[in-house]
Amino acid sequence: MLLVLLSVVAGCAGPHATPGGAAGPVWCADRASVVVLGDAHGTGFGLPGYDGEGSYAATTAGWVSTLARRASAEWGTVTTVLAHTGAAAADFRPGGRWEDTAAAAETVHDLRPALALVVLGATEYALDVPPARFDADYRAVVDGLREASPRTAVLLVLGPEPGARLVADPAHDWDDYRAVIETVAADEGAPLLDLGEYLPPGGTPDAEGLYLPDGVHLTAAGHRIVHAAVWTLLTASCGP
Repeated sequence: MLLVLLSVVAGCAGPHATPGGAAGPVWCADRASVVVLGDAHGTGFGLPGYDGEGSYAATTAGWVSTLARRASAEWGTVTTVLAHTGAAAADFRPGGRWEDTAAAAETVHDLRPALALVVLGATEYALDVPPARFDADYRAVVDGLREASPRTAVLLVLGPEPGARLVADPAHDWDDYRAVIETVAADEGAPLLDLGEYLPPGGTPDAEGLYLPDGVHLTAAGHRIVHAAVWTLLTASCGP
């Protein structure tokens, strides 16, 4: 499955289809810029040296920080991070709680990046947001990015199952939110990287050492696994 995803993202086996029918970028040849939309996993929250007060801050171990450093060193890629601890998909639409996330589509329009990574859904799960509402917000984010920059390939990243909720007696489980992301990926023809294939659910015996004590946020070891999965996806089919 990884090689199938690689062919879609990289364009090495054919162009990435966009809603307008135009061919998207060939990631293997165009690595000038990347935009990451995300929540706490993208900010580096909880890691040693993190000082972002909820917004993104470069850390030694964070998977986004590591991706940004490696991509810059190897390809000269400029990585723009739009991430906040506690961010939901609705925050990346007009009216979102933070100026930079609410303007995500405008940023993508201005930058025309080769690739946009969308790493969302954990906040909705924690708050037991109705899956139908999550579907509408998440779908609107993906559509907004594609409309803003048809040349940009959009990679959807499904995080591992968090090990805690923020509401009592939630009505929905992780599979409900997973299904939303999988359905949007299928409907939009967007590649999907499921980190649940690499990380166990938080709060389980197998998760020891990979999550902080809250069972939600990743340790440095967990971030290394995420970085390895994303980096492999973006590089393995492009050759040396």
